[in-house]
Amino acid sequence: MKRLLLLLGTLLTCSICLAGAWGPGNFDNDDALDWAGQCVASKGASVIAATLQSALQAGAIEAPDGAMAIAAAEVVAAAKGKPGKALPRVLRDWLERQPKADIARLAPIARKAIVRVKDPQLSEVAQLWRESGDKQWPNMMAELEIRLR
Repeated sequence: MKRLLLLLGTLLTCSICLAGAWGPGNFDNDDALDWAGQCVASKGASVIAATLQSALQAGAIEAPDGAMAIAAAEVVAAAKGKPGKALPRVLRDWLERQPKADIARLAPIARKAIVRVKDPQLSEVAQLWRESGDKQWPNMMAELEIRLR
């Protein structure tokens, strides 16, 4: 019983800190997966560009916007021929039907967006991961930045 209460307390704490996230992966959260659904319902680079531009706006980046910008950057990296291992199959399939060159041209914007999303002074998602003590998230962001080059 004591173990069960400890486990429940841990789960509640995690869900409060990282609501909608179940892992450090770039698609291990509700916001990124919701965005993926929006993306596959669209055509071309417009949804991706708009998502990345929202992360470049002045001011703080809320966690949902940060998670969606990361997901958009993942699609850009995939369009460049450097997909992440965890890129959802629906996005891989969608990308096969899109003008990859147009999406790949968004790489400079995606890199700038990721720099902002990684900054705990600007980004709620970066703050949350820093507070969680998880060391995987910064590594995943660094790996994404490499794939966007």
